[in-house]
Formats: sequence, C-alpha cells, structure tokens
Amino acid sequence: MERYRRNKKVIFLFLLPALLIYVVLEVIPVAQSFYFSFFDWPGIQGVPLKYVGLDNFISVFQNSQFHQAVKNILLFVVVGLLTQLPIGFLFAILLYNVKRGQRFFKAVYFIPMILPVTATGLLWQFILKPNESGVLNQLLTKLGLEQLCTGWLINSSTAMMCIILVTTWASVAYYIVIGLAAVNAIPEDVMEAATIDGAGQGKKVFYIIIPMIWESVKISVVMIITGVLKVFDMVFVMTEGGPNGLTHVPATLLYYQAFKYDHYGIGSAISTIMFFMSLILTVISLKLMNQDKEDGVKRMKRRGKSQWKNS
Repeated sequence: MERYRRNKKVIFLFLLPALLIYVVLEVIPVAQSFYFSFFDWPGIQGVPLKYVGLDNFISVFQNSQFHQAVKNILLFVVVGLLTQLPIGFLFAILLYNVKRGQRFFKAVYFIPMILPVTATGLLWQFILKPNESGVLNQLLTKLGLEQLCTGWLINSSTAMMCIILVTTWASVAYYIVIGLAAVNAIPEDVMEAATIDGAGQGKKVFYIIIPMIWESVKISVVMIITGVLKVFDMVFVMTEGGPNGLTHVPATLLYYQAFKYDHYGIGSAISTIMFFMSLILTVISLKLMNQDKEDGVKRMKRRGKSQWKNS
C-alpha cells in the first residue's frame, strides 16, 4: 500500500476523475462566459455572434442598476462577515463547553441550513408581508408597537437588510459546524494546561482558541465572500430585485439580462466582473488576515520576552 501512495502516476490516476469533473463543470463554463462577454448574442443556437469588444463591459459599468447592485453586494459582504462569522464561531465555542445535549443543540441550529433556500425565502416572505397580513407586523401590533410596522420587503430602507439578515439566519449554522470541528481539534492537554495556569474563559478564547482555529476562520471568510457574491436565490424568491430594482445584486441582474432580455453577452460580462470581484476581495481578505496573524505572533513574542525579563 505504501508503494502505491508514493507512486505519482497512481495518485494522478485517482485524482483524474475529480479533475475532469472540475474542468468540465467549472473551468470550461468560466472560460466560455469570459469569451461570450465580448460578443452581442441572444443566447439562441444558430444565431451568429457579433463581436463588440468591450462594449458589454462599458454598458454594464454605465448602468445605474449595476451600481446599486454592487453597493448591495458589498453591504451584503460586510454584514455577512460581521454576523455569520462571529455568531457562528461564538455558538461553536459555547457548544464546545456544553457537555450534555450538544448533539441536540447542533441539530436545532442546523435546521435552517437543511431547508431548501426557496422554502426559507417563502417562509420569511410570509413573515415579512406588509400591512397586517405579515406575521411580524401582527406580532408588533399585539405588543402595542404599531409604529414599528412597515412593509419590510417593499420599503426601500428595510428590504435589503431583511434579505441579508434572513440569509445570515439560514447560513450561520454552517459556520457553527466548522467552528465546532476546529475547536474540538484543539488538543485537550493545551486547554488543561491553560486552566492549571489560571487562564479564565476569556483568555482561553483570545489567546488559545482563536489563534489555533485561525485557519478555519480564514476558510470561513473566503466561503462567506464567495458565497455572498454569487447569492441569487434568496433575493429572487423574496423580492425579485424590487422594489424598483433597489435590492438587485449582480447575480439577479445577470439572470434578467441573459435569460429575460436575451442579452447573453451583457450577462456574461456581469459574470466575469463577479468572478474578478470575488478573486480580488478574497485575496485582500486573506492578505489582511495573514498580516493580522503575523502581528499577533510578534506581539505575543514581545510580551513573553518582557515577562521573562521581569521575572
């Protein structure tokens, strides 16, 4: 068995099926989308492609709806990182300290994740209906808070934030599982040594748990950024980009341009822009997180040296 593990040809042979699937389903469609972004084409087989150069990209960048969609998706990314990641890992740390009933709580937290996105969107659409037909407005009325009632999904000031918070509710369980797996991988003797040294729960979290699960945090950040930038179904189910296009994100614009208005070239240009946005934001976030980790290690070393000298 060891002989096969060291044989590069055998390793490549086992990796080949997954590599072929990845190339066929990921690499080739991305390359085709990039290619079609330079053409005017309705997406109908038999209709010739008309080369237009960068006109599709110029048209996209000059479109006011695309500007609004970019603002929405950047807000989505920021709020997603500030909610999904901290809440997920906070609950993971809390669950780590729960010895009885941990499986029950994991199952409860994971329920929103296993629901179909369409079902989740329709459920919250029913809850957030305007006037007195919505469950949330009915609850506020019974509590004597009628002044807070509003059309949550038709009000331009609340619609986008409602979608973001619903997406957070549906996605946070995934990062609870990732965080819990990372915390459980920390050696038990490390935690016991910290307890013996008199470290409280707060110091354990900031000086042991977070540094030792930093790689999982980085992976989660990348997954949140890439997942948010391609979000489509929740927005489409809850508002379809309304009211008046104020909740559009790049993916919904792509859908409308390519499949409703038959502007396949413009849709491909939007997808190309989304790809580079995702790439740039991911690289920047990873670079910042690596820098933060290096600075933290340096601070800990300096602190350790000063404590050694003082002793």
